[in-house]
Amino acid sequence: MMKHSVSCGGVLAVALAGLVIAGPAAAQKSKDTLRLAFEAPIKGIDWYHDPKPDTAMSQAAVFDGLVWFNHKTRKIEGLLAKSWTRTNPTTIEFELHENVKWHDGEPFDADDVVYTYKWLTDPKTKMRFKRNWAWVKSVEKLGPHKVRITAKKPTPFDLARHATFTAIVPEHLHGPLEKKVDFARKPVGTGPFRAVTVDGKQALVEKNPGFKHGGTAKPVSNVNRIQWRFIPDQSTQIAQFLAGNLDAIRNAPLEQALRISERKGNEFSIGTGIGYQYITFDAKGRSGNKAMQDARVRKALLMAIDYDALVKLAAGAHKVERPGSMCWRLQAGCDFSSKQPEYNLAAARKLLADAGYAGGLEVEITTFTSPAIKTNAEAVAGMLQKVGVKASVDPKVIGAYRKKQRDGKIQMGLFGWSAGGIADVTGTLGFLMNPPPARDYHGDKTLKEMSAAMGTIMDPKARMAQGRKIFDHIIDNSYFRTILANPTTFVHRSEVGIDMGALNPYGVEAWSFSWK
Repeated sequence: MMKHSVSCGGVLAVALAGLVIAGPAAAQKSKDTLRLAFEAPIKGIDWYHDPKPDTAMSQAAVFDGLVWFNHKTRKIEGLLAKSWTRTNPTTIEFELHENVKWHDGEPFDADDVVYTYKWLTDPKTKMRFKRNWAWVKSVEKLGPHKVRITAKKPTPFDLARHATFTAIVPEHLHGPLEKKVDFARKPVGTGPFRAVTVDGKQALVEKNPGFKHGGTAKPVSNVNRIQWRFIPDQSTQIAQFLAGNLDAIRNAPLEQALRISERKGNEFSIGTGIGYQYITFDAKGRSGNKAMQDARVRKALLMAIDYDALVKLAAGAHKVERPGSMCWRLQAGCDFSSKQPEYNLAAARKLLADAGYAGGLEVEITTFTSPAIKTNAEAVAGMLQKVGVKASVDPKVIGAYRKKQRDGKIQMGLFGWSAGGIADVTGTLGFLMNPPPARDYHGDKTLKEMSAAMGTIMDPKARMAQGRKIFDHIIDNSYFRTILANPTTFVHRSEVGIDMGALNPYGVEAWSFSWK
């Protein structure tokens, strides 16, 4: 979606605090092994049982779905399916490639697709995001390389869901396993890279020479092997990079990353994926903070926030995009015409006075403990003081946040959201706009009804018109406001090229890396 690179040839003016600066170290281009780091150990290459940014990226490297969303063309393109036909509002028939093989040499066919979808929808299958396939009614084999997938009702987002996180697994290997999670340690896919080693210390993959069906959606990289080492401590990652043992590190503290990139042989790249940070309020009145129920107060608080300053805090002088509403226009069903409240302290104070809070008010901002988002929450709290709002910040780990959410104790929140993780607005509408009671903080019946109706509109133009009503309604009532897209940064060797902007939670794909 957005990328930017910086390359500087000077030496560091001062040493990075607490770090020993080694001499320039070249990437391992000569050995054709790109060395990266994961922030947390993964159980294996398996997003199904271990959903996190690291597994989203590594799973796409090893496995394929029927189709894939190309973030450059902004279109859904074929992968294991070479073509497809929507025969009615609930049904799509897929013609599969005939010469694709699994990494172990066995042929891929329709049986693998049927097995995968039946496993995903089997009541006995347990996984965190199983709801992603709850709309599937049936999957049928129409021939050796043809399948039919039918939805329970007209489902406009079905193709987008096929294109996101739906990895087809081999029936001959996955089927016999009693514990499916064991497959993740010895994964066999059809993707551009095949797994060599997956254990508690590293994941090593190498190029699949038989990968011919990726097209422009999954282009072939010139990197032969990628090694991900599990290094959860970021300071250790930085030290390993400076010592020449890693070729790139992701999301190091901005100031440190920029200073490291100034050393000869290093570069800095920044990009944005589909995820973003946003502000929300208890407009329903669950928390007891009555002020949050007043649309004038919510708008005033949004007008007191300097969004450009937050972008600078996260990305320095580099541009970071911000969706104009709670969706990106590249997502099917996303449109809006209303404008977000602009930064205006005088107007914010007047609105607060009109609402009866000329003397100020108090609000608690709930957020996450991650430094990237906690820092923004603290900055917002400081900005609100300029209009007489005494704001405190309560950072929570995910479990404690969920409990506080269920208990109805969140007054105002600054959170991160994946935009539903797909090129369609359905995930956002279901999670935030038409949520179950435990997550409902806006309490707007009209918004819920409009969002629910969106789920069965098949005509793209009619669906976009409905989306415009929804997202304008959100802006007009100041229920939610995006702050900035989550920036993904890399400090990397100059020999390493990175094509930023992938829509997955990691910010890049495995094939986004290349040797220059």
